Amino acid sequence: MATKTVMGYAKNLKDNEKIFLICNQCLWNVTCVNKLYLHEILGTNYLCPVCNQDKLSSFPVKPDHSFTNPNKG
Repeated sequence: MATKTVMGYAKNLKDNEKIFLICNQCLWNVTCVNKLYLHEILGTNYLCPVCNQDKLSSFPVKPDHSFTNPNKG
């Protein structure tokens, strides 16, 4: 039987913004539906959960916008 996880909804609208994270070391990435979920994934140390490096870049996810990684190279 599958379980359903309901993520919290923050009262602060900035905390409800979607965010895309990518590790510039190992290329692990995730899209977080809100910043509360981000804290669940990374905890307080903000290290990549795969390679434990502090090489994370973040980008806001907004409708009809695109971006490129400035650290790519």
